Amino acid sequence: MQEVFKNAPILSVCNLKKSFSGKTVVDDVTFDVYPGEIIALVGENGAGKSTLKNMLCGLLKPSDGKILIDGVEVQHIHPMEHGISAVHQELSLFQSLSVAANICISELPGNSAMINWKRADKVAKEQLDFLGIDIPTKATVESLGTGKQQVVEIAKALLHSDRLLILDEPTTSLTAPEREKLFDIMETLKNKGIAIIFISHFLDEVMKMSDKYIVLRDGKQVDEGYIKDISRNKLEELMVGRAIGEAQFDIGVPLSEEAIRVENLSSYDFFDVSFSVKKGEILGLAGLVGAGRTEVVESVFGARKSTGKIYIDGKHISPVSVSKMKENSVCFVTEDRRTNGIFGIRSVRENISAASIERFVKRKIKGLSFRGEKKKTECVVSDMKVSIPHIESKITNLSGGNQQKVILGRWLSTKPQIIILDEPTKGVDIGAKFDIHNMIVDLAKQGVAVIIVSSDLNELIALSHRILVMGTGRIVGEFPREEFDPVKMISLAASSAFSQ
Repeated sequence: MQEVFKNAPILSVCNLKKSFSGKTVVDDVTFDVYPGEIIALVGENGAGKSTLKNMLCGLLKPSDGKILIDGVEVQHIHPMEHGISAVHQELSLFQSLSVAANICISELPGNSAMINWKRADKVAKEQLDFLGIDIPTKATVESLGTGKQQVVEIAKALLHSDRLLILDEPTTSLTAPEREKLFDIMETLKNKGIAIIFISHFLDEVMKMSDKYIVLRDGKQVDEGYIKDISRNKLEELMVGRAIGEAQFDIGVPLSEEAIRVENLSSYDFFDVSFSVKKGEILGLAGLVGAGRTEVVESVFGARKSTGKIYIDGKHISPVSVSKMKENSVCFVTEDRRTNGIFGIRSVRENISAASIERFVKRKIKGLSFRGEKKKTECVVSDMKVSIPHIESKITNLSGGNQQKVILGRWLSTKPQIIILDEPTKGVDIGAKFDIHNMIVDLAKQGVAVIIVSSDLNELIALSHRILVMGTGRIVGEFPREEFDPVKMISLAASSAFSQ
């Protein structure tokens, strides 16, 4: 990466602070952003990254400190006026509209009576050409893969803001090839003099793509500097506040008894899938995005229709349904916590007790009471190391890692004997990931059967007793722990995908 940057800073942040209800969440942050540089903004969930980003985007007003654009202080940033744009974690695209309509949505050419779609297509094509990407402008966004939707979001952001781009966890849902394409786009923008603030939990990406780094911890800026001058391990230590070595887990030895057996499971997205999991065993499901992993575990939990047979403790479960699985002490933690996991308008207490509410409800003459709910919630919060001011806090006010811990705590409070985890550490920081990994290992040692779907092969290798590799809806390989070989696993998953 280049190290020398031209001219004066585009943006200067001086002693910036932000407080909510007396609690300071960003405290005394100072840095400069120059044209054509990529700055990594890193920290654990809850470190203040999103709040800082929202101040730089004009979504929040600072409580104290200064923001300068080209050396001139501004009281409140107006992104389009100042050439600043952001691509947030949740894409803001209209799925049923065309690529051109989405890119030009803030200023469609023409008038209210007649939109000039020919002009919109031309503008959209110019934006995509600028990024070096060929996407049909008349295609609907819903017809595109996640990677191309991300590109459309970037093209939309850059239409009116072409000096500073803020990317907030842009690679979380991307495949490896899509990530590489995004990195190419970042290099293109950098070479055109556009500065990028890159927020990411993936430190390999940070080390690869960034020129400089800024570390936030508990809202405070604990370090900044050039990427070339720091190691990944040191960056992790600064983020967490303690040394984080390469995780080595004693995952124990599975019991001899079989917890669950799946025979010839098939649906629209997968075919003839068979496997078993012993009590105390951690089974990993690896494969590329679209291989059918999520569809399989959803079917095992009864959330998706399928054919085949499922046995729990040797007993044939028929028909397979979510209620039947819960009755048999099976729980499922979904990949998408935002739409299928959390109850967004509810408190932490309500989210934790939701899966076992019948244990707490006691009927009285005048209605219902919830005996033991508060005490149980406090125990789960403590056991899961959830960082919250109060159990009545709204769950959407928590960081991603703490939300994930709440969802895990919800299901663990049901005392499951079989737990299915789909991307359990997706979008969480390194500290929360370490806590979740330890929790998974502890469950296995207690005799719980664990099935993990993860796109992070290193995660599966660290935690699993066995790994099944899926490709195009089928199991294409099985590896016991003593034969783990990441090269072979990736090769199997990729070759099965490309052979179709």
